[in-house]
Amino acid sequence: MASEIATAVVDAWGEIERWYEAQGAAHLILPPASREQIGALEDALGVELPEALTTSLRRHNGSADGGWPTGTLLSCDGILQEVGVWRELLTGGDFDDLKEFVADGEALKAGWWQTGWVSLDADGAGNGAVLDLSPGPAGKVGQVIDMDHETGPSGPMASDFVGYLRAVAGRLDDFSVIDGQYIEEK
Repeated sequence: MASEIATAVVDAWGEIERWYEAQGAAHLILPPASREQIGALEDALGVELPEALTTSLRRHNGSADGGWPTGTLLSCDGILQEVGVWRELLTGGDFDDLKEFVADGEALKAGWWQTGWVSLDADGAGNGAVLDLSPGPAGKVGQVIDMDHETGPSGPMASDFVGYLRAVAGRLDDFSVIDGQYIEEK
């Protein structure tokens, strides 16, 4: 029997898939990730991903480049690459002068990037939604925040990954597919 979380992910994806089908763009969302791919991602990141994200990855392992309203929904490999870049910058000292950076409120820990953050989507310019597995004192494990490479982290923009998917589904009518390849805001 599926959990409530898994059912919510499947329902949100159902809405998203129907929109992609209606646009003739189902090819822009990728086939499922294998359990092995998800396990390798968790091992490489040193985290246990929430059920909602693993359920989503088992349904669609991301999107084609430019095939998501915010750019690209990251696959297991894409997540690993994106997080790898941010972690390399963090451990390399690039954010040392931003250790005290604090977004509004206490939902996020101080700093420009945290090792407990997992990129979900990316726009190709260093911006995207991030799953926060290491929140601040007023935050919630699994909240989804926004990371902007110029202004820093902010949010949360959704209380969890299911909320993120529902928000994307709710905004799809604001977008159109261009030449069957890219999604662009109307």
